[in-house]
Amino acid sequence: MVGTWMILLRSEATLKQAVRFSGIGVHNGLRSNIRVMPCTAGSGITFKRVDVQGKDPCIQINPEAVVDATMCTRISNRNGVTVAVIEHLLAALRICGITNAEVEVDADEVPIMDGSAIEFVRAFKKCGIKYQNAFVPAIVVSKPVSVSYKNTEISIVPADKSEFHVELDYERINPVISRNKCYEFTFDDDLTGVACARTFGWLADCEKLYEMGLAKGASEENTVVITDDNTIKNEGGLRNPKEIVMHKCLDMIGDISVIGYDIIGRIEAKNPSHFANNLLMRKLLGELDEHGVIVAEPETENRFVQFA
Repeated sequence: MVGTWMILLRSEATLKQAVRFSGIGVHNGLRSNIRVMPCTAGSGITFKRVDVQGKDPCIQINPEAVVDATMCTRISNRNGVTVAVIEHLLAALRICGITNAEVEVDADEVPIMDGSAIEFVRAFKKCGIKYQNAFVPAIVVSKPVSVSYKNTEISIVPADKSEFHVELDYERINPVISRNKCYEFTFDDDLTGVACARTFGWLADCEKLYEMGLAKGASEENTVVITDDNTIKNEGGLRNPKEIVMHKCLDMIGDISVIGYDIIGRIEAKNPSHFANNLLMRKLLGELDEHGVIVAEPETENRFVQFA
C-alpha cells in the first residue's frame, strides 16, 4: 500500500443478557435449543454442548477447529465433540459486532431457524449489546493471499478497510440468478438484506442428500428450493433478487469470523464455499508474519493506529 492512513480498531462487545433460540436442525432434522450467553472481554466465541457428559463439552472457534465443510461448517474439539451449521449464527454475531459469547447447545447442530441469520440478528439487537474496554486485533493484508478449490477462487488483496466482492458463476446457478450474480459490501453497510438471505438448494438433490444423512430438516420454511426448470418453489419467491448471492455473502461472513481477527483487505470471491472460506483463513494465519498485525495494549483507549 502507498501512503499513510489510520486504522480504527473495533471495540470488543458482548450481549447484555442471555438470548435463547429453538428450532430444527436443517441436516439432522432434530429439534435443538441454544442459549447465547454474555462473556468477558477477550473470551472470544465458544460453543458448549450441554448434552455431553464425561468429556470436555467446549469448542473454541478458530480455523483449525473446523473439521468438516460439507454443506455447512462443523467444528470439533480434541475429544471429538462437534457442533455443525454454526455459520449463520457466527455471521449474526459479526454483523452485530459481538465478539465475546458462549453458545450453549443441546444437540450437535445449531437450529436453522428460517434459513437466514435475521432471527438471530433481531434478537441480539433487541437484547442489547455491551461494548467492552478491549479491541479486536486486526490483520492488515500486505500482499495477495489466494486459494482455489474446484470451481472456487478466493483471494484477499491489500485495501484500507474490510471490503467484499462475491460473485457466483457456474453452469447450474446461472439460469437461476440471471444477472444477479455479484454483491459487494463492507461492514459499514446496512447488512439487513444479507442477514435475511436464506440458504438454498435444488429439489433434484433431495434424495442424494438424504442418503448422505443431510437435509433431513430442510423444507420451504427454511430453504429456498430451486426446481428442475430453474424456478423458485417457495411461496413469494425470493426475498430479494440477489438473495442467492447474498446468502453466499452471509456464509462467508460467518466462515471467516472463526479467525478471531478483523481483516483489513479486500476479499474477492468467485463461487465461495465453506471449505474454501476456511482454507483461506488457514492460509492467512499460516502467513501471519508476512502481514501487519495490530493489537491494542490492554486497558488502554489507544485503538487508533497509524499504518504506512
